[in-house]
Amino acid sequence: MSEYQVLVVGGGHAGVEAAFAASSLGCKTVLITPSISKIAFMSCNPAIGGIAKGTLVREIDGLGGAAAESADRSALQFRMLNMKKGPAVWGPRAQSDVNEYSKAQSQKLKEARVHVIEGLVTRISGPTDRVSGVTLTDGTNISSDAVVLAAGTFLKGILHRGTKSWPGGRRGDVSATALEQDIRDRLFHVKRFKTGTSPRILRNSIDKTALSQQESHDLKFRFSWASKEMIRNREECWLTRTTEKTESIVKQSLGHSPLYSGRINGTGPRYCPSFEDKVTKFPDRTGHPIHLEPMGLSSRVMYLNGLSTSLPEEIQDRIVRSLPGFQNAVISAYGYSVEYTCFETGEFDETLKLRASDNLFVSGQILGTSGYEEAAATGLLAGANAARKVLGRKMVVPDRMNSYLGVMVNDLVMRGTDEPYRLFSSRSENRLNLRQDNADRRVYSFALDLGTLSKGQIADYENRDRLYESYKKTVENKRIKGKSLSDICKRPEVSHVDIAQKIDLDAGDLTKMGILETVVLDLKYSGYVKRAEKRYTVRKRYGNVSLRDIENYSTVKTITIEAREALNTRKPRTLSEAESIPAVRQADMDALVLYLMNRSVSRET
Repeated sequence: MSEYQVLVVGGGHAGVEAAFAASSLGCKTVLITPSISKIAFMSCNPAIGGIAKGTLVREIDGLGGAAAESADRSALQFRMLNMKKGPAVWGPRAQSDVNEYSKAQSQKLKEARVHVIEGLVTRISGPTDRVSGVTLTDGTNISSDAVVLAAGTFLKGILHRGTKSWPGGRRGDVSATALEQDIRDRLFHVKRFKTGTSPRILRNSIDKTALSQQESHDLKFRFSWASKEMIRNREECWLTRTTEKTESIVKQSLGHSPLYSGRINGTGPRYCPSFEDKVTKFPDRTGHPIHLEPMGLSSRVMYLNGLSTSLPEEIQDRIVRSLPGFQNAVISAYGYSVEYTCFETGEFDETLKLRASDNLFVSGQILGTSGYEEAAATGLLAGANAARKVLGRKMVVPDRMNSYLGVMVNDLVMRGTDEPYRLFSSRSENRLNLRQDNADRRVYSFALDLGTLSKGQIADYENRDRLYESYKKTVENKRIKGKSLSDICKRPEVSHVDIAQKIDLDAGDLTKMGILETVVLDLKYSGYVKRAEKRYTVRKRYGNVSLRDIENYSTVKTITIEAREALNTRKPRTLSEAESIPAVRQADMDALVLYLMNRSVSRET
């Protein structure tokens, strides 16, 4: 008999959610991490959320996960991104106190009765088709009925700065070299990716009078329905921009960069590039935005978001001091790049189980993802399915039409990724329905299938659902000056605040106002959602439509430059083949279908 039912390797954002989910299903769970003090540590920017990412955090909350409540508890400043567009694509983002977030997640594990062991896993025990646990550096064997790998950037992690390279999953930590070799020895197909981080600066060495204060929003927001308080703005963030001198220093120093000297072979994230990449790919551009973000409440250290670099320390000093307001800045920790191993596309299925094994699951950056939020969501799914496997229950898969989790998992399995995968709203064909306000409603059915919700969470949801149905009925039945209130909701300028006045709802009750917001937005976007579902069905039906007549995709002006380049390189024969290309997003597919339809009509006329 095994010591544990589910064993999780790694204490990062994926590992915490995996262990929390497995324990929520009633499994005796252990989490093994090299450093207990760095549970769910934010190795890069100190924030949770963003466009699509913030919605994913609310989905995690709807699935019974831990991240949302911890994000609320540790939040320092709140912003709703993308507000120039409609509310369907708004992105909630909170600056976080790094240490408080880590403590909150550690407390979540404690409450879930997850056993946490400090140690480094050197190999997986047992045959690949059915593993039996892991072995630690000191030779200790820990047995388990299922194993979840959530090793982040630690699999043969190598840190780079200038001409220096050293093993590590992040600054100050070890590298899981032996475990990575064990994975290779088991004949899994793997690849190398790369990510990076920015310098940290002493707060009192910065002249804030030369900076612009970043706007914060007081929208009475919380990521989790369980949080008793809304996020308060307790800290300030600042904005500066690079100068011609900044870019000149980098251009003259590229020979010292491990990215450009050939010492790094891993592929980096296109949408979170190093500053060296920004300067090289946009040589004529100056004034790149750099955000100054606190690492904690009244912390003496601040993070330079947007200045990821692996140049030598002395050059980083010159770069930072070329920024307005940073003439006397003191760097407390220098930026670096980290190169690490992750699994190739095809090695895992949509339950996040490795195909070659009956009980070995994977989550987080070793799937090819980037970002805390993506890691946490995949960790929750992997941990829950590992527990379901152990308990003899059917494993489940999220639907891409109902969740960003479903979009991400389906993309990673069916399309793969040739660079660290980042979630965007444009990756979803149903993005007007995948909103942050209705996340709990969208994932509730899947949460019940997954089994991760407690009785209390189910009762709370059912109470909210009753209010939703009540408000929806009221709005649909009420008429004002002969017009249906539901039709009034569809007007672009009308918000839930306006509707609350018309149905005498107390605007001070934030829970009720949040539920009414979903009612209003569901009505507002109902037509778009139905069309999106129809387009999805049509595209699946006509996946074999030929693309051979398109000789040059540069003529398709409605798709992104990235998609044009990929399509011109790959030359897919059909729509289905085009959809399988990682660089081609769902918005590109919609535009491509429309292009084909319009061209067909013009030919007929």
